[in-house]
Amino acid sequence: MLTERVHQGILRKFDALKGQTLVGKLPVKGVDKEHRVQADRFVEEDHILHDLIRGFYKPAGMPFLISYQATESVENYGQQIIWKDKSIYEFDTIEMRPPSSPKDNRKKSDIAAARYNLENHIPIGILYKIEKGVNVILGLGLIIEENRNGIFIVKPHSLEKNTFTTANEINNVLNNIVEDVEMDKDFVTEFVKEIKQRKGQEKFRKLLLNKYDYCALCGVDAIHTRASHIKPWVASSKQERLDLHNGLLLCPNHDYLFDKGFISFTDQGNLLISTKLSESQMKFFNIHTQMKLIITEQMKSYLEYHRENIFIE
Repeated sequence: MLTERVHQGILRKFDALKGQTLVGKLPVKGVDKEHRVQADRFVEEDHILHDLIRGFYKPAGMPFLISYQATESVENYGQQIIWKDKSIYEFDTIEMRPPSSPKDNRKKSDIAAARYNLENHIPIGILYKIEKGVNVILGLGLIIEENRNGIFIVKPHSLEKNTFTTANEINNVLNNIVEDVEMDKDFVTEFVKEIKQRKGQEKFRKLLLNKYDYCALCGVDAIHTRASHIKPWVASSKQERLDLHNGLLLCPNHDYLFDKGFISFTDQGNLLISTKLSESQMKFFNIHTQMKLIITEQMKSYLEYHRENIFIE
């Protein structure tokens, strides 16, 4: 099964090899199932960038897409790439079209995977098929929209992060804003709060990732989880906000349910499910009464707060 480290390595590889031409299947998928692309400075294990079978590449057992192969042939949905500068293989937008054949038994899972990437902001590698056996790496893309025709809109993406890391950088941003427009102090105050909260959440997630490597309920890899406070950020003290016992790593579905109060836990770790959820919704969200959480003594006070203030009975 694809691990988080290998997935991250593949994304770094797509990012770093942007503009390079890959000839044949060897550098894309390897020789066969037993002999994949060999480990390199980007990916620590043998791996596959794309299976070269269809446009969408969803690894077996994974809920997300890892890459997409775009073409401009009439047989493959026509022009899918809106170029910014084709001479250097720089795209502006890609219209990612799912398989259209009604007999395609992987169509539904491909669409679900693309929506998973969209909802969780997971980038995908982009290959441009010039001709049979010749592909150019276009780098990374991020699915930003699914339009009314079921086409997924992809924009260029880079792994480089533009985040505020110091108090000076925050002040510089605020000074620039104040110079450019007139705004009241309340706006500036809220702006600072938002940045501080975002940075605090990022730090909290990193702390949790050092302790856990999967969703506490369903076991999905940590790369697809969110750091969820048991006692919400806004209600927590500074110490509580970074207390590991006040946090869970949960997949997006279970994070949503926990954050909105549709699920909670007893002091023994048994799952509590709100009566507001129907049986069909429970199946959709992949929850059942046999699920159990590993509880520490220090978590109990936070769980008590969640049951009394967040949980919807």
